[in-house]
Amino acid sequence: MQRNAHLLVVSSTDLDMTSYVAEVLRAPYPILSDSEWGVFYRYGVGSLLGVPLPGTFVIDAHGIIRWSWVAPLAVVFTPPNPTELAAVLDRVAS
Repeated sequence: MQRNAHLLVVSSTDLDMTSYVAEVLRAPYPILSDSEWGVFYRYGVGSLLGVPLPGTFVIDAHGIIRWSWVAPLAVVFTPPNPTELAAVLDRVAS
């Protein structure tokens, strides 16, 4: 099923490292650098062992966060799976 959605990744590394990772992964989506953690702070993402925790956000065309998941302050966690994210996108679109 085709969805009108865009994926992007925000990295906490500097621009050189982010560019290197994007090149190595051959990422078909933008990977943005936020070495100052501004986006992470704005979205309420915590950190563990000096590294921002992962988060997933579904933001509508008006910039409103419609769904979010932020990793708990733990070393082990389970992120949302693609099927769950697809269901979220379908709910937001309807």
